[in-house]
Amino acid sequence: MIGAVDTGALYELAWAAPLAVLVVTIAWGLVIRGTTSALEARRDGRTVPAGLHALVAIAGAALFTAALVFGLIIMTTK
Repeated sequence: MIGAVDTGALYELAWAAPLAVLVVTIAWGLVIRGTTSALEARRDGRTVPAGLHALVAIAGAALFTAALVFGLIIMTTK
């Protein structure tokens, strides 16, 4: 028995999955890098760089959360 293959969905998966992996990896990297740099800068008494690094961590966390929510919405609607 030969099953039908939806090639459009297969092509969509071929570009969407690597893009999702890239976005989630970069977002989580921003969280880790921003957090560790902020803590190190704060420990050294550099408050302005610590705040900027904290903003990078917050932006990464927001991007990570948005990607997670978007993925959950896509999975529950299809």
